[in-house]
Amino acid sequence: MPSMSFTDAKLATLKPPATGTIEISDSVVPGLRVRLGVSGGRTFIVRKRISGRVKTITLGRYSPRFTLADARKKARTLLSDIEAGGDPSAAVTARKREATGKTVRTMWPDYKVAKADRRSIKEIERIFNRHILPHFGDRIADTITRAEITRFIDEIARSSPVMGRNVLAHLSSFYGWALPRLDRLPGNPCRDAGRPPAPKSRDRVLSDIELGILWNVLDSEPAPFGPAIKLLILTGQRRSEVFDADRSEFDLKSKLWTIPRERAKNGVAHLVPLSKEAMTIIESLTARDDSDKLFPARGNGANGPSGFSKTVARVREALEKNAERSIPRWTLHDLRRTLATGLQRLGVRLEVTEAVLNHTSGSRAGIVGVYQRHDYFHEKREALNAWGREATRLARAQRPKVVT
Repeated sequence: MPSMSFTDAKLATLKPPATGTIEISDSVVPGLRVRLGVSGGRTFIVRKRISGRVKTITLGRYSPRFTLADARKKARTLLSDIEAGGDPSAAVTARKREATGKTVRTMWPDYKVAKADRRSIKEIERIFNRHILPHFGDRIADTITRAEITRFIDEIARSSPVMGRNVLAHLSSFYGWALPRLDRLPGNPCRDAGRPPAPKSRDRVLSDIELGILWNVLDSEPAPFGPAIKLLILTGQRRSEVFDADRSEFDLKSKLWTIPRERAKNGVAHLVPLSKEAMTIIESLTARDDSDKLFPARGNGANGPSGFSKTVARVREALEKNAERSIPRWTLHDLRRTLATGLQRLGVRLEVTEAVLNHTSGSRAGIVGVYQRHDYFHEKREALNAWGREATRLARAQRPKVVT
């Protein structure tokens, strides 16, 4: 039987037989084949020896809605389930697997309901939608092994160890909930899976020169990332609070951004006065009315954007190129620390800085936080106005000199 490394181009040029059908095996995924009939139709199948008998399992007809990538993913999933002891004759098709309610994806709605009253429900949904469901969603939940989970987390941790740990924690929580609902699951597979090391405490603060150059670099970075990162610099709020912001949170007349408690990390609604510089950015974005999000994802206006790792890597490279020297590694969260340090340099009191950052630790923690109810609103506005002017000054100082 002929074999080849399937590509879309090769599949499109296969010539149908004069009579009957032919099968061609994929050299990339063992067991995956394409069956070609006289009509020219191409159907993906998997052929596998199970309990001494060879079984043929139909995956689907090749089409724009069921691509080569889909067939390989489905074949790998099926083969993994078979190796784990699954019975393809009982649960081979997605419909049958969904009917059992045992895939991660079909268990997800019940798990989400169970966690609905958690303050972190938005973060749980984000982790599942962006990481867990795309990778494990169609897998039978009690066949996923700790080795598979380890490889999955390792891949995420290569670019973001913190995110790797977060995803593992959420997946482990899911399995803790699922354990009594899965007869065949002996234990939580996340318990002994590899865990990325805890991140070291960071103290990176961008220098005045670095911040000025960064601001100018962001002038060339289109929406959503250029304006969003500038808003991080100007307000000092958390990445998720900025990138997932709804337009309805901004009162342009009052120059005020209200982060609802459901989106604030500490569960406390937060008022962020907007400087002239921040208002300029927001007004340029609120002119759009096709999405409720201030920074809508491309192709999906209901969500905030993704692709942070690639964007930050690109901006870091541009920053080094413009600085003409090596720049110590920095992250988006370091911009929050940079603002706090900048406010200190401008003479802003610590308790005001903590109010800007919506911190409930430090000077606002414990019994002080119980009895000290002053929200420092006017002081926050003065501090952020001063920081907006300072950011503009630093950017202007780093612009290339024009020689005439």
